[in-house]
Amino acid sequence: MVMTTPLTVLFCGATGRFGALTPLLLSRGHRVVAATRDPASPAARRLRQAGAHLVRADFDDPASLRRAAAQADAVVAAGTAHAAGPAADTRHGRNIIAAARDARVGHLVYITVAGASQPTGVPIIDSKHAVELRLRGSNVPYTIIAPAYFMENVWNPWNEAALAAGRWPSPVARSRLLQQIPVADVLAFSAHVLESRDVMLGQRIEIASDQLTADEAAAVVSRLLGRHLEVAEPPPGHVSQLSTWLEHAGTAVDIAGLRHRYPHIGWHTFADWATSQDWHRLLHPRHSRR
Repeated sequence: MVMTTPLTVLFCGATGRFGALTPLLLSRGHRVVAATRDPASPAARRLRQAGAHLVRADFDDPASLRRAAAQADAVVAAGTAHAAGPAADTRHGRNIIAAARDARVGHLVYITVAGASQPTGVPIIDSKHAVELRLRGSNVPYTIIAPAYFMENVWNPWNEAALAAGRWPSPVARSRLLQQIPVADVLAFSAHVLESRDVMLGQRIEIASDQLTADEAAAVVSRLLGRHLEVAEPPPGHVSQLSTWLEHAGTAVDIAGLRHRYPHIGWHTFADWATSQDWHRLLHPRHSRR
């Protein structure tokens, strides 16, 4: 049964990639307590202006996390591997779990990554696997949301050179199917999980919205741009551990099953997402970087 009572949600990582979860939850009638190391930062000020209540908390300060969690019915948190490194990602995740346990939070929604239920040999995935193990062994009521590769990853800084040259960067070979999801779908699913606590407790759910090859993705963007984009595959000898894993193992999300079970999420295909993007930055990369 879907929960209709407004929640007070502690959002750990409110100034990061999933920041749009704050206005989404506020628009649904919930109260958001946004954890931030610097309440005076521009990002924090924007959260306050949106209606969030700011609380000073640091992932490396368990006491501050515990005080913040004590204010909430539920906690939403995501990993910090890209920003802080895999070791810190694991440490931060464990600190958040301990804070939720000590504060007796009713629901911890932790966002990891598809594939992290098992060791992979990829540090930024295995750090999340370690957090998942700790969470499953804790007494904290939890739900794990594990999204596939983000469509927004195309805008990562290390892809700028390829994009500026009019090439579509791909972490895998051009003909390899890659399961993907836009951040908006992760946020919509997170809100659903929070509002459906009783049926979501103890679940680990891998989510993706679409799967397609780099050739197919480049064709979609080429049509939107009105110019052909060639695919830039990972260069030989410079393939990352993540690319190797995506190429040879990758994710296996039941996309059709997700769409059937959760039709109200409004899952986006890659073409849906691409239509919403500002591809102007491809044509004028120096003047339109995010």
